[in-house]
Amino acid sequence: MKLVVQPFLLVGLTVMLWIIGPMQVVAQIDVTYPVSRMIVQRDNNNKALVQIAGSYAQPIDAVEARAVVRTAGQGTTTNWTTIQTNPLNGQFNGTMTITGGWYQLEVRGKLNGAVVATDAVDRFGVGEVFAILGHSNAQGSSCIDSNGNDNCPTIAGAVDDRVTVVPVDQTTPEFLQYEKTADTRYLPGLVFSQLATFSGISPFAKMSWFWGRMGDLLVQRINVPVLIYNAGFGGTNMEQNYKAASNIPFDHWFVNYSIRMPYANLRNLMNLYVPSTGIRAVLLQHGENDRNNATDLIVTHHYGVIDSVRRQFNKPNLAWIIALSSYVGGRFENVRAAQQTVINRANYLTYQGPDLDEVTDRPDGIHFSPTGQTKVGERWANAITDTYLQTIQPYAAEVQPLTSLSCATGNQLTLTQPSGYEYTWSTGSTSQGLTVGAGTYSARLRNPQNKVIFPPAVTVPSIVRPAVPTITTSGSMSLCEPGSVTLTSSYTGKNLWNTFETTSSIQANAVGTYYLKAINSVYGCQSDAASTYISNAMTDLSLALAVSRRTLAPGDTVTVTLTVTNEGGCDAGAVTMQNRLPSNMTFVSSADLTASNGVVTGNLTNVAPGQSVSRRFVARLTAEGTYSNAAQLIAQSRLDPDSQPNSGTGDGQDDAAMVDLRTKSVGTLALFSSPNPYQTPLPALQSNQPKPDSNKADLSLAIELGQRNGKPGQTVTITLKVANQGGLAATGIRVLHNLPTGLQVVATSLPANMTANGSTVTGSISQLAAGQTASLTFTATVTGQGNLINTAQIMAADQPDPDSTPGNGTTNGEDDTAQADFRSAGAAGARMAATPAATVSPRQVTDLPKVNGQIQHRFSGNGQQ
Repeated sequence: MKLVVQPFLLVGLTVMLWIIGPMQVVAQIDVTYPVSRMIVQRDNNNKALVQIAGSYAQPIDAVEARAVVRTAGQGTTTNWTTIQTNPLNGQFNGTMTITGGWYQLEVRGKLNGAVVATDAVDRFGVGEVFAILGHSNAQGSSCIDSNGNDNCPTIAGAVDDRVTVVPVDQTTPEFLQYEKTADTRYLPGLVFSQLATFSGISPFAKMSWFWGRMGDLLVQRINVPVLIYNAGFGGTNMEQNYKAASNIPFDHWFVNYSIRMPYANLRNLMNLYVPSTGIRAVLLQHGENDRNNATDLIVTHHYGVIDSVRRQFNKPNLAWIIALSSYVGGRFENVRAAQQTVINRANYLTYQGPDLDEVTDRPDGIHFSPTGQTKVGERWANAITDTYLQTIQPYAAEVQPLTSLSCATGNQLTLTQPSGYEYTWSTGSTSQGLTVGAGTYSARLRNPQNKVIFPPAVTVPSIVRPAVPTITTSGSMSLCEPGSVTLTSSYTGKNLWNTFETTSSIQANAVGTYYLKAINSVYGCQSDAASTYISNAMTDLSLALAVSRRTLAPGDTVTVTLTVTNEGGCDAGAVTMQNRLPSNMTFVSSADLTASNGVVTGNLTNVAPGQSVSRRFVARLTAEGTYSNAAQLIAQSRLDPDSQPNSGTGDGQDDAAMVDLRTKSVGTLALFSSPNPYQTPLPALQSNQPKPDSNKADLSLAIELGQRNGKPGQTVTITLKVANQGGLAATGIRVLHNLPTGLQVVATSLPANMTANGSTVTGSISQLAAGQTASLTFTATVTGQGNLINTAQIMAADQPDPDSTPGNGTTNGEDDTAQADFRSAGAAGARMAATPAATVSPRQVTDLPKVNGQIQHRFSGNGQQ
């Protein structure tokens, strides 16, 4: 994985923050913590519990990691270790124990036992972490002679790849701001490099000085990497560090007490870096500039600084390794005595470092020549003994918190950091949350005590919200109830149906609209909804009743025919018909039907769509009179959209029929009617309209015909009535009427606000006030025969309608649609329907309210066609 440093603007300046991976590249799994070349402090058993975190963009159920040594002998390769099972919301986070060494850290995501994604951090170390405090001989310095020659140039940086620093460039505007403010926002974050000659050492050193030499020797001896921070400040002493730490004002011609320099450098590295990496000890190299103070005062200054650091950062056992260093043209025993006193204090966790007064290669009497630097580096490496590293108790790296993720609009996520901090994002934002698209985003968080944490960076993939899926059906989009239609999503991931099912396919077993959203299996972001309407294919059974003759003599027989017609699109299955005979009408015989106590019954195994099945019986009239014979369907296997079986023969439903016949006698005749003992009352009429809303327009449509029947060559007047039952005026209304084959518009009858195109007639109404009705009237000529079905709908309006959607068809039962049938004489049951209108019974209909989403019809007539 490539480490990329991304700039961002802060207070008009460019600040560098670490980011993993190029912004435009998004991996399926991305390790964002630890970062490249990061080193964490080992314990005294040569191990560290390492936090490993990052992002993933495809479904996984386990994350494994291992550390692989970069060079044989420089660590111990681990086995693959599961660091987290069933990670959530696009982030993984776990820990594993790693032995001291220099590694490539490898991570892989698994799903159902198979590896599906991999990533790696190219360099990572478990080793030693030190912070340096001192003046110019610790920070690095030149010594210019009278001829302008620098007799103290820095020696080269580290040769060993394992000697690491956070680099800092003292020539940048950011560092100049840091010098003025001591604000950690202007220091680099978690970005690491090998210690080069002039890489700088955060927070305040600009050259390698002798620390590269020390690092090379130390890592080669202890065989683990070393991370160094340098808080040195040239020209200072322990007194100024003590006063700055204790908030005791002092005057200095270039040290700014108001920002707590020089102590601020040590304070800042303890706040900024040590929480993430841990630390073994502070390397203290002061003394030359303390020579003018008494021994006891120097001791007090040492104690004050050490105690302040331990107390302020809650590290009471933080060790200090203190160099003996006083040389300015010679030794100063008052300084050495003070340093020795601090070193020898019992149980104070202070340890003796190198005796640097023995190194006299100092061209200006203070600072080290290149030869002197080499010697000092060697002495420091030797002074950090194996015993120290086995005795001093270090402080381990702290676990960093995760960023919270949530879905935002489009292909974006909202990244939210924990509350209670100041925030600095890699984008320059200072908000707690950030809504972003594809890329990798990091932040540093600072609490009120100025401690800084670095939540693992978040990598956002290019797609977090799936595209709207498509829904396919297994065959017809119409449903035969009871029954089902298989609906299948095009999305291969997680789906969410409005039935609460999450499988890719579901069984739609009811008429209605089905909604589907695709869900990103990682983040849970949902697509916009796809929908499909499953209509009722309908087993629409009707019953007709016919007689062989209408007028008979008493004692004559008549053949009665019961015909069941399936006008729907589904097989009817088993059907039972029943005819209760009127008094004095007796059953004689039948090949298909049975009779008992005057009730004739017949069973059909099935009626196919579009088919009719007839059954006959012979009856005899035994008395003078007028006979009203009624029959009904009393049982059927499938649901019927406009009738209920066994609901009686007087409810006007089309599964009942009546035929009348009489004897030949004249004068007043007695009336004999079929019994109707089980008549189900019709449901009370209830409005399905919403209450008028003063903020909405509510349009409804009706068709009125000048007459309901005619013959070819005649004309019929058609009126489309639009009513506004809402509380807001409607504008921009457009109505479309479909003429069936057999009716042809008379062009000259069209008013100015209507036009015709073939069989389609369109009208417009510019404005319709609340509570008002407007009419669009034209004339059509009858050109064909049959039952001609007119359909119309409102196609558009400027205002939304609370209970209907313009232009969505004429068969959905909404009140912005209408149908009307016209009977043209000369046809025997033929139908001519306007496309796409639904088939309507040839009987006269009166619209009733919707019941369970379906339009009910009351039929009237004699039951014969």
